[in-house]
Amino acid sequence: MNSHGLTFLTSALTVTIVTVIPSWTPARGATDTVNAHGQRELGLDDLPAPPDEFKSLLHRGNVTFLIGGQRPSVANPSRPTRDVQRRFDAETRYHMSFTYKSRCRWAWADTSRSQRLAIGVRYDKIELNTEHQIWLRQMPNRDTFWESPLVRHELDHLRLSSDPRLTTRFVTAVKKRGRIELTRDQTTLLLDSAKKRYETQGRRYRSILDVLDSDDAQQWVDEQLQAEFDRTVELVEIRYQELDQITDHGRHPVPEDGPLSQLLAPREEP
Repeated sequence: MNSHGLTFLTSALTVTIVTVIPSWTPARGATDTVNAHGQRELGLDDLPAPPDEFKSLLHRGNVTFLIGGQRPSVANPSRPTRDVQRRFDAETRYHMSFTYKSRCRWAWADTSRSQRLAIGVRYDKIELNTEHQIWLRQMPNRDTFWESPLVRHELDHLRLSSDPRLTTRFVTAVKKRGRIELTRDQTTLLLDSAKKRYETQGRRYRSILDVLDSDDAQQWVDEQLQAEFDRTVELVEIRYQELDQITDHGRHPVPEDGPLSQLLAPREEP
């Protein structure tokens, strides 16, 4: 691999989004070790086998259930928390990140006279990763855990933020932007740095473009993926809010003819 087509792996900024639900009165239950925030982790082995429609969802969403103690967004706030003083009996948080592996090639945006550089990017791998935490103030009845309206509403949130179509959308959008053109100012700053390397080690390179490598490109590649990642997170947040609005935080079923019904329909794994 030549000096301007190196491969690198990086991960983006992570984001945690919170959804909340007003008070319910579920049954008591649950055991396990209590953490510093009074929460107990509930393992799937401590529950009846989930219905088939939930099995792949729980695996795909990398879910951890917590019972009791402090509301997680209050115990470990990652962003301003809504309605801190209001009582909620359930909360779903997700942690989303991405990783990618790419190869970059430097060229002139048009010709060398344009004085603007361009980066051609090929992605060998792009992954969108999500982990979830579902907190319940009290343990619902164990035998009917998966039938609990409280649990099912939180699993609807899980469906929205672990939807495989989010990954497809993210990957497609990133790959469509396989060429990045720098401004003249950006080009000038980068070339000033590259010229120093070229003058020091010029014998190793045929042209100044050969001095540039993936490390020089990473800033702009990161920014491009981050922009698409932010759009993905924004879309999920909109869907979370819409779900809570149309169901009054799970008090009503999702309308069968509503915009979210198709998104929440169980999907078979490929």
